[in-house]
Amino acid sequence: MSGAERAAGRTHVGRVRDGNEDAYGLARNAWAVADGLGGHPGGEVASRIAVDSALRCLQETSGTSVGSTLLAAFAAAADDIAARVEADPRLTEMATTLVLAVRDAAGAVHVANLGDSRAYLLAGDDLLQVTRDDNVAEQLLAAGALSAEQARTHPGQFSLTKALGHGDREPAIRRLHEPGGRLLLCSDGLNGELTDDHIRQLLGSGTTEQACDALVTAALEAGGADNVTTVVVDL
Repeated sequence: MSGAERAAGRTHVGRVRDGNEDAYGLARNAWAVADGLGGHPGGEVASRIAVDSALRCLQETSGTSVGSTLLAAFAAAADDIAARVEADPRLTEMATTLVLAVRDAAGAVHVANLGDSRAYLLAGDDLLQVTRDDNVAEQLLAAGALSAEQARTHPGQFSLTKALGHGDREPAIRRLHEPGGRLLLCSDGLNGELTDDHIRQLLGSGTTEQACDALVTAALEAGGADNVTTVVVDL
């Protein structure tokens, strides 16, 4: 069974927003979630371009290291966003987050991200946040100026420090050391509504499709203040 067949994705506009600026994609051994920046024109365009460009690059690139391939995927997404802006100046400010995961030939999974869309790994009963947000709240947390609980509600969580389309194209890349488990990629419409403990409980429930549905439904029930997107993969 391929990686795409063990994965599922869901997206929902939420209960407040008029449009959905999130996008996700599933490919063979590669998965992506993007969240177009709200308050800028073309957020939904930027997120769709980012997902499609990155996954296409991963499928077309071979013979290089996983790190180089991931860097190339983000660069391709940034270039395609820039090309779209050049063709339509009305989209000048559009940008997006992107979190991307790929499984290499040896079975190891590598995760790369720009922005605040996240990756989590559920290994047994333990939930690990694989990525770190590129925002002001995360910077303050790293500096010891905020606790994890304070960072969760600090207004700096809405101020991104990096995004595709704003000149950034080099993601943070991490290799998962657990041989298995269940991977979650999500937009901040999920973790903005649910605690890590709630995510842990729902992520481990049922099939990948059932876990996606449970997570999205819970985020909507908790308020649904933003678009919410989940991709769940059994590794």
